[in-house]
Amino acid sequence: MADATVSLVQRRIVRACPSWVEPPSLARFRRAAVVLGIASAEFPDADLVYSGPLVAMGKLGYLLHHRGHTHTVLWALVSAVALWWITRWWWRRGLAGRERADASSAIVSRIGTRALLLLALAGTLSHLLLDFTNSYGVHPFWPFDNRWFYGDAVFIVEPWLMVVAIPPLFWGPRRPFGRGVLLAVLAAIVALCWFAGEASPSVALGVTIVALLGMVLQRVVSPAARPITGIASWAVVTMMFFLASAQARAAVHALVRDGSLRDVVLTPAAADPRCFSALVVTATPAEYRVTTATVAPWGSGPNAAGCVAARSGNSRNTLGALPGTSMAIPFPTSPAVAWGETWAVSRADFVALATTRCEFAAAMRFMRTPVWALDADGTAVVADARFGIGGGGFAGLSVAPGTTCAIRGKWIPPWEPPRADVLTP
Repeated sequence: MADATVSLVQRRIVRACPSWVEPPSLARFRRAAVVLGIASAEFPDADLVYSGPLVAMGKLGYLLHHRGHTHTVLWALVSAVALWWITRWWWRRGLAGRERADASSAIVSRIGTRALLLLALAGTLSHLLLDFTNSYGVHPFWPFDNRWFYGDAVFIVEPWLMVVAIPPLFWGPRRPFGRGVLLAVLAAIVALCWFAGEASPSVALGVTIVALLGMVLQRVVSPAARPITGIASWAVVTMMFFLASAQARAAVHALVRDGSLRDVVLTPAAADPRCFSALVVTATPAEYRVTTATVAPWGSGPNAAGCVAARSGNSRNTLGALPGTSMAIPFPTSPAVAWGETWAVSRADFVALATTRCEFAAAMRFMRTPVWALDADGTAVVADARFGIGGGGFAGLSVAPGTTCAIRGKWIPPWEPPRADVLTP
């Protein structure tokens, strides 16, 4: 929503400046603000420079360092100030040479400088906040707190957020090319809802209707109201998914009452907060388990069986290819929760792998739902069930037996293992 913020700030500058302030001053401010908004919103992903697939850290380094130090409040504040300073320098340099610069530049600079700083802070901090909303998680309070925090509420590319954000941006002050790009993105989101297999037909129809209504309504509302309505709609959609996630978690907690529950990993169906996929982590003194489930948080919507039927052919978090997986579920059933399958392993074996294989121990600083299979030669094919099983996915690793450590300890970050509650007595 950086563009919405720019529009609000630009109008304030126009009202504050005398009538003879030349339009190029505002045009230069807008260019600076748009570039700063985009750069600051994306800057936390600068960790890809050193943790990406082309760097020597490899897959394990990517898991440990993406959403790592650059996804912390400390980095967000420092990087926002640095980006703001660079942008302010470029913008003021353009104002300095203008006619009547002493008067007009003073007004524009006073308001615009503060606005650019707020925009930079909003960009970097909002990146952390948006990354928190899904099940991947962030650990924003390093170096004071190394725990992961997970929202478990919003689909990684949520169509509803796109269809409420694009219409107010489309009708804002921009060139035909920019509008064409936004319209193409909106059309692609609607098409994916219909044809990608992630959303049911009824949900795809709802997204289509809201997208069309949004384009019409945002055309007739005042320019001042567009950014406000866009931001408010984004907040309402996000709140709706968080409320649904809380209901889904409560439904699982109501059934797993034997004291073994360690975690509930939730991912909503695309554009549908009535249906969630769940990975339920439980542990006893003797056993560690990961169980799949489908959860219907709202009594007024489809039950869990209906959610399963609506998503047939699009199964998530399937563990059946792993040795040790069983369809026997040790928990009660309810209309709100449809259990899938359980993968179980000795808790002692889990602790032994983390104790004897340093790559496995390092991976545990990222993996929230670790599962694995042992090959004939003792190699452990480890994966995080949130992102599929097997060693081929981006979160899959092959950890050979032996005590030789192939990684350098100095680049293993201090993140607290999500499953520290199972690795320790």
